[in-house]
Amino acid sequence: MRHIAAVSLALIAFSLPVFAGDLPQGAKAPPPEPLPEVGCDATKADSGDWLVGRWVAPYSKWEFQRAAAGELVWSLEQKPDINRSLGWKDGTRIDGKVAAISACTLRLTAGDGGAVAFAFDGVRTDDGKIFGYAVNTSGQQLRWVLRRER
Repeated sequence: MRHIAAVSLALIAFSLPVFAGDLPQGAKAPPPEPLPEVGCDATKADSGDWLVGRWVAPYSKWEFQRAAAGELVWSLEQKPDINRSLGWKDGTRIDGKVAAISACTLRLTAGDGGAVAFAFDGVRTDDGKIFGYAVNTSGQQLRWVLRRER
């Protein structure tokens, strides 16, 4: 009887790694893939007032504001953990402009001399979060979930 129980436990133990891929992989869910459906007419012009202010994501803080000329600009401050995966130095700060905006979509760019070193495309959902992807010049891609700073 003990032999049967030991064999049964061994079979169960060997089968667990097969199911491990089905288990949740952490407390924070990543943004959906692909991005959520666009819930607005993305071709209509929008002032972008909904974007102005402070937003946060794990390991980062984003701030959107109006420049003197009235255009939307942004800055991103990152913590070291996320910088390593993108190949940037600790304490990186990226400044850029809002290249395109609608009532629920945005495209952000940053770079010097007309070259885009960082690009972000995002979609605002009905619950007010922004789901998006950023790509740097090395082609590395990172998913983001932004929410309003509390």
